[in-house]
Amino acid sequence: MELKKITVAVVLLLLAVISFTKLAPWAADPNNHTHSIEQTEEKITTVMTLSGGAAATSATLSLLPGDMCTPLSEQLAELAKYFLLVLSSLYLEKFMICITGYIAFSVLIPLACVIMAASILFGQDSWKRISGKIAIFAIIVFLIVPASVQLSDMVYQTQAERVNNAVEEYNELDVDGDSDGGIISDLNTITNSTIQKITTFIGSLLEALAVMLVTACIIPILVFVLLVWLGKTIFSSNVMTLDISSLNKIKEKLDKH
Repeated sequence: MELKKITVAVVLLLLAVISFTKLAPWAADPNNHTHSIEQTEEKITTVMTLSGGAAATSATLSLLPGDMCTPLSEQLAELAKYFLLVLSSLYLEKFMICITGYIAFSVLIPLACVIMAASILFGQDSWKRISGKIAIFAIIVFLIVPASVQLSDMVYQTQAERVNNAVEEYNELDVDGDSDGGIISDLNTITNSTIQKITTFIGSLLEALAVMLVTACIIPILVFVLLVWLGKTIFSSNVMTLDISSLNKIKEKLDKH
């Protein structure tokens, strides 16, 4: 029996080493998360285009004489700030895609294996429950960011047309003021049609910003809250605490019925 315990403990320690030396580098390798990273990078490119468009248009309007376009310029400047917030969230999401997997396989899984090996050698059943909870938590940590990215992308695809419209409208705006006939080619005057185009562009930016805030900020936050709740539930509840005697009592009650 002692030889069997030692053998199982050695196997668990070997699994801990494999997790740390093989699985952790694999989980941290960006090449193994190509799809999730590509989805995030596409959103980053779109947000950078819209943020730059809002800032550039705001700067151009601020050069016009008088205060007629000041409200439009200020609103565009505010929108650019919010797009920077979305951009920061997307970059954080991109980094976390690889980091969470590395933490799961370099820290949590090896720790769970070591605790399980110790519980077998020293006969501590309570350590087995702790080990099981840590292992479950590690799996949640590993899956939570890819799941968040996938959920965000599913929601984003349903509203992607609104974002694309904002990008197309910005591409049609000649914010550089070329003399060949752009919409703001003469900084001394501005026509009603130009104001209408900029107003429409601001409306499209607001719709695009709402979509990006939901997909890049709100959904990841909700997923993180779910992670915290699951972790709290796993470590504070009676998950994985049924022992053999409890199972036998349940079986006896079922047999009576």
